[in-house]
Amino acid sequence: MVKKTNTNKVQETSAVVVSSTMTQDLKNAVLIVSVVLNLVIFTMWIALQLTSRYDLQLASFLLNR
Repeated sequence: MVKKTNTNKVQETSAVVVSSTMTQDLKNAVLIVSVVLNLVIFTMWIALQLTSRYDLQLASFLLNR
């Protein structure tokens, strides 16, 4: 006797796993970009707070008009 396997369930399960993995990867990428941008802004804010020597240069870099 040969048992029939249900390939539709296997395909649906693998599609759900791929979708879940893609969602987690996208969420991780967005979080990493957010953390990096926040660190850059925080570092610039600290530099502006610690010294008045580079205020004009940092302000012109941040607010380039």
